[in-house]
Amino acid sequence: MVKDTGAQSAVTELRMPLDTKVVIWAFCGAVGAGLGFAVPWLLQFAARHPIPYADTVRFLGSFTSPAMAIGRPVALAAVGLVVGMFVTYHAATLRISDESITVVEGDDSRVITRDQVGGVFRHGGKVRIESPVGRVLFDDDVEGGKAAIASAFRRHGYPWEGA
Repeated sequence: MVKDTGAQSAVTELRMPLDTKVVIWAFCGAVGAGLGFAVPWLLQFAARHPIPYADTVRFLGSFTSPAMAIGRPVALAAVGLVVGMFVTYHAATLRISDESITVVEGDDSRVITRDQVGGVFRHGGKVRIESPVGRVLFDDDVEGGKAAIASAFRRHGYPWEGA
């Protein structure tokens, strides 16, 4: 998401929007729930093959009580949701101003001043910020789309090297 916070502060924020986070959370929770429903079948399938501890695997897959049939998907959906929240929490947020770029990832925050930036470009799905001597200052995924990301850096006068 690209958010320009106004002409006074002239800060552009590139971050993951809430609707994308909700989709990731729902997807991870659904995958966990689906895995919870599939675990008995997967364990029984695995036990039919020559694997170590096949009897133990068959035993673990044999629990069919209502508490297990409902509890396993619910528990794994919760685990999936936690994984999704962890992933979205650590997604990079860039606050770009004319003087500096603030990178926030989870609880960590660092400032890259304008004179430290030698070039900015995309490679693959990531944005890379390098110093004038080629030291990598930032190299990670950034939300906002190719055109919006390029526009944000150009608007603040950073040397955008992408096409």
